[in-house]
Amino acid sequence: MKKPRKETDPSATYHKSTGRFGAVEAMVTEILARIEPGSYAEMVEAFRDEWKPEGVEVRIIEVMAEAACRMRGCAYLETEILNRSMEACTGPGVTPDRALTEAYIRDFDGPQLLDKVSRYRAMLSTMFSRCSRSLMARAENRRRAEERVNATLVRTKPCTSVIQ
Repeated sequence: MKKPRKETDPSATYHKSTGRFGAVEAMVTEILARIEPGSYAEMVEAFRDEWKPEGVEVRIIEVMAEAACRMRGCAYLETEILNRSMEACTGPGVTPDRALTEAYIRDFDGPQLLDKVSRYRAMLSTMFSRCSRSLMARAENRRRAEERVNATLVRTKPCTSVIQ
């Protein structure tokens, strides 16, 4: 029997990717756990306060928080990749600019991790935007429904009979 995940676990909001972003997702999860262990729970709470979700919207908020946390994790991961690669490129007479250039070239010629992280971030950004548009559309639909109910109540004559 599997152990249930806590809400504060970033991987709890959607299944683990084993596809083309599986390795990047694992690295982002690891770096987030190390740098910002409580960021997911804080983000969920902030989004709940801001959007005030109802019903299925709670799940949409959780996916948005997951995407936002992972996008921040992508920035941390890119920084770590470049820092490690720059450390490997340093030597006598190598300026920081030259080391950064060499780091980009090494990544481009080798594992292309920066490109993979960038594509993963773009996927997360699309997910976040879709969730945001969905929540805005739901809020607009609720507002319109309330207007229709209010307009109907205004047109309806009040009942004056009193049952005794």
